[in-house]
Amino acid sequence: MRLPYITRLICLLAVLSFAFSSCQEDDPTPSFDPIKTLTTGSWRLDEIRENNQVTSTGTAIKDRFSLTFRTDGTYTENQFVNGTTYAGTWMLMSGNTILHFTDQKGDDHQYNLVSISETGLQYGALNKNNQQEVYTFSAQP
Repeated sequence: MRLPYITRLICLLAVLSFAFSSCQEDDPTPSFDPIKTLTTGSWRLDEIRENNQVTSTGTAIKDRFSLTFRTDGTYTENQFVNGTTYAGTWMLMSGNTILHFTDQKGDDHQYNLVSISETGLQYGALNKNNQQEVYTFSAQP
């Protein structure tokens, strides 16, 4: 028994439609990559908080600086007040919750990563007065 032309055409289109749709890959939602985010552009210090109280903002920050992270694990810190640039190394630790720096003197510093997004970075630690100090940076192109 031979199927009518229109029926064969509909069957062929259905088979082709199924074949093409099953070959397409689902576009998975990209997961957030903190390393990629950190290493895109630079970060300017815009605010310092101590125990959730703003202690300094913007140009009033005494030793204001910017950070540039590189994918090879190095960073530079640029001091605004005198134009000095320092270099060191960095890494994320403990499931991306700790930001670890080794500065130009070889001293290690660890900060709790409070938040990171494409536009902002916050990290903090206890200061010399045993108060929680949080640094807020904004992304710079």
